[in-house]
Parts: sequence; C-alpha cells; structure tokens
Amino acid sequence: MSYYAKPDYPRAKVNEAGRKLAGLEFDDAKNYLMIIDNWRAAHAHPLNAFYMTLKRRAAKFARAALVVQRIKRLESIAFKLIHNDKMKLTQMQDIAGCRAVLPSVESVRKLQRYYQAEPLSHTYNGCKDYIDEPKETGYRGIHLKYSIASVNAEWPYNGLKIEIQLRTLLQHKWATAVEAAETFTGQALKSNQGSQDWRRFFSLMSSVFAIRENSPTVPGTPNNIAALHAEIRRLDKEHHMAATFSGYRAIFPQVEKLKDAKYFLVRLDPINRLVRVKGFKQNESKEANRLYTEAENEIDKKSAVRVVLVSVSSIASLRRAYPNYFLDTDAFLSEVNFIVGN
Repeated sequence: MSYYAKPDYPRAKVNEAGRKLAGLEFDDAKNYLMIIDNWRAAHAHPLNAFYMTLKRRAAKFARAALVVQRIKRLESIAFKLIHNDKMKLTQMQDIAGCRAVLPSVESVRKLQRYYQAEPLSHTYNGCKDYIDEPKETGYRGIHLKYSIASVNAEWPYNGLKIEIQLRTLLQHKWATAVEAAETFTGQALKSNQGSQDWRRFFSLMSSVFAIRENSPTVPGTPNNIAALHAEIRRLDKEHHMAATFSGYRAIFPQVEKLKDAKYFLVRLDPINRLVRVKGFKQNESKEANRLYTEAENEIDKKSAVRVVLVSVSSIASLRRAYPNYFLDTDAFLSEVNFIVGN
C-alpha cells in the first residue's frame, strides 16, 4: 500500500505542530503545516478499511444506506485545538471518520448493536450516544470511537484514532442544514457560537425531528410539537430563516477527472456560487491529501470558501452526503416551510 501516506514524524512533533496551529504561528507555518498534512494523510489507509467494513455492515440493515469517509478540515482542527487547550493533536478522535446514514433510529440501533456483538479487532474507546442525550446545539447521532491496533507491533498506523458516526436521514438532514447555514451566515453554529436566534432555531428543529423519531428532545426546548412549531414560526417571522435558505439554491458543480475516482476534493465558493469537484483514484491518496492542504492554505482567513476531501461511491452519493457543499438545502427547507406555512 505504498500509495498511502505513513506517519513520518514523532508524535511529540505532531503535537508541537498542533500547538503552533492553535497559536496561529504564521512564521513557521510551512513546516508545521507539512507535519499536520502528513498526520492527516496517514489516516487514509486505516480509514479506508473502516469505511469498507462499515459499508458491508450498514447494508445488512439498510440496502440504501449512505456511507462516506472524510478527513477533518484544517480549519475544524484548529478550532477544536483553540477551544480545548488541553487537547493534543494526536489525541483528537475525529481526525478521520466514516459515517453511515440509515433510514431510522431502529436501523441505527441495529447497526450499533452489531458493532457491539461483532467487535472490530481494534481498540474500542467508547460510544457517545447523542440520540438519547442530544447536544444543546441539537446535534444527534451515535459516535463509536476506536484506536488502530494490529498484531504487528511495528505497524506504522497503530494508535491512530478513527471515529464511526451513525445517524438517521432526519438527523443527517438537520446536520447538513446547520453546515449550510454556517456558510450563509458566517457563524460557527455547529460549535454553539454565533446568533442566539439561529442556534435556538436549529435546537427547535432538532426537537421536531426527535419527536418524529420517538427520541428525547434537545435540552431546554419544548417537548410537544405545538409549542415547538409556535416558537419556530415566531423566529422565522422575526429573522426570515426560511427565506435565507430559499435564497441559496442548489448549484451544478464543475467536475474534473471523475472516472474511477475514489476521493473527491470539493471546493465551495458561496459568494460566486461555484462548486468545483476534482476526483482522485485510490492510488492518488497522497496527492489528494497534499492538494487538500494546499487548497486550504490558499484560502484567505476571512473568506467564505470551504474545501473538504471525502470518499464516497459516486458523485451522486457525494451530493447526498454533503448537500451543504452544493448549497442544496431543499430537503430541510421543505420541513421548515411546512412548519411556518409557506
């Protein structure tokens, strides 16, 4: 598997690079970004194995399950390190993650139980159940955490951390709408920052979906549909949430080199309403990760442009998995319009 990157730097160096990223030390940026780029890219090989296993297992409970993998964006890594000064980069659980989107909570729970009944050969670091205990932001889903472990003690990937996320279609609809709204509004809503009214709106919408799925509602929100709808209508009347979503319509991407692609580098420019997608074959993993870091570094810190490197089975699956990168929020907007009466 020589076309996959391996960790080239001691973990102390990786953690030092993480501290410099969090401290925004631009004078040494070239060196520490090279270290972080290698650290991220080194997750691609074990992540792909987790992804393939998740695809097989998810298909047992939902043949149409949407399964994707992604490497965390540099901006998100920096944000997490800045807001948790005790965290080391090598301890970050979700540098690499794969996700399965299934039709219902029942199918999510079945897949979760299957992972418990048929454990992986890697070290299990526990589960975060955000369905039974939703975040205050409204985020819901299941996170299974692992550290790579091989019988070969010299395997270079040992100790790398991988996260598996399981969520329903409704939970996915909500989560991608939040990310799209971050792009629209320039606020870190997913991290519980920004406008209180926008954060409240998404918490309320999450509780609407939770009630539909017979699951616990978000802390601090009403637990009945009538009260939820009433507050959502009030917020929409005051802040025009539905109109904001409808003002951004899905756009057709400019695509490049998609034949036999395994990885997709997606660049969204919401101001100019452009999406570019470049495909990479499996043996181009190192190059894909290198260009990912290069593209991130070219973006002005105040720019609304977003870049992400993901792996899915097709361009159609890419759009289903990351509608926020195509300014496609119609599925979520239809739910809001039903509530507000548009």
